[in-house]
Amino acid sequence: MDYEFGPGGERLVLGQAAILPPGESHLYLGRDDDCEVLVLDIDAEDPCLLALERCCTLELRESLFAVPRTLSLPPSLVPLVEMAAHQLKAPRTQAQATLLNHQLGMLFVSQLSELVAARHTGEESRRDRLTTEALNAFIDAHLARPPNNPTLADHFHLSQSQLHLRCLRDFGVTPQQYVMNRRLSWARYWLRETPRSVSEIAFDLGFSEVSSFSRAYRRRAGHSPSEERKSG
Repeated sequence: MDYEFGPGGERLVLGQAAILPPGESHLYLGRDDDCEVLVLDIDAEDPCLLALERCCTLELRESLFAVPRTLSLPPSLVPLVEMAAHQLKAPRTQAQATLLNHQLGMLFVSQLSELVAARHTGEESRRDRLTTEALNAFIDAHLARPPNNPTLADHFHLSQSQLHLRCLRDFGVTPQQYVMNRRLSWARYWLRETPRSVSEIAFDLGFSEVSSFSRAYRRRAGHSPSEERKSG
């Protein structure tokens, strides 16, 4: 789906989250009638949020909700999102629904605050160091528009030649081969763990055509995306 806040627009794909401060103007548009997005609307004065801040000595409203931001979710959190969506669709009484909303709200607030804290802690050192963790995080944040070599080099404060040599030395592949491998590892996860269509996966991974995605997947895995789904 496409979303917009502030001066520009972005594409939100599976594995990503957007956090908006209270009162932030925003728009979003699904690509078709089946497009779904999990929205948690949390009041800044919610008593559960205030209690969480007091218990954990956190300033969530000043950190987590300070500015609009997007986050790449680690694979371990994607099933949590799917579980929450399933729970919200189940029939419940009003009292049960209210309880569930508070539970899910605080669960995701705590998880996302950890991600934001990790992102801020040592952020500059991560940008300067070309590590697997840092490279994966940057690629994951741009799956729908995969970064090219100039973008990668600029982010990691390297020249393009340095980037090329470092990737060959540290990972055994060129920068673009690494990017493609990371994209296709997400494809494998989505094919095995979600019911999303092959075309949706291809689009969210930045492929302009399903056929080009299928060819890339077959070259890497030795079989087609549909065969991967059957084997999962």
